[in-house]
Amino acid sequence: MKHIIIIYLISLTYLIAAPKEKQLVSPAVALELLETIKTDAIVLGNGKIEVHTFIDPLCKMSQRYLALVHKHNYEMFSQYTIYLYMHELKSKKSKKHILSIMNAKSSERMLNTIMLEKDMSQLTSMYSGESRRSFQEIANVAKKIGVYKRPYIMINGKIK
Repeated sequence: MKHIIIIYLISLTYLIAAPKEKQLVSPAVALELLETIKTDAIVLGNGKIEVHTFIDPLCKMSQRYLALVHKHNYEMFSQYTIYLYMHELKSKKSKKHILSIMNAKSSERMLNTIMLEKDMSQLTSMYSGESRRSFQEIANVAKKIGVYKRPYIMINGKIK
């Protein structure tokens, strides 16, 4: 029994310590893929440097990222154009939250309501075909790039 436990712990340690594939495609291909979904992003700022970020509205790290961006908005928004792509972490089951954000008249306002204010009272169950299409397109691009965490931040087609 001791040997089984030791083997299990060693296996678990190996799985946790094994480096994950950071990016499945080259930066040039990643930029081409991101270009296809730019219109589906929530855009913050108008700086020269483009930052592409995949976030999940229920992910604590994504929420911290968004709070940090808003805390330093003057500096951030003048230097960077931040493209936020709503992408579900399967463990969070946030599809209805994402679709509510994408379907809202003001996606940015709904994003802040859900992620920063943590107010879920405005979630809806009726979504447009356009928001469903956007959700799927972002998921397809994320899969091709190899997005495995949230927030998944890319600058010049490279993960940061």
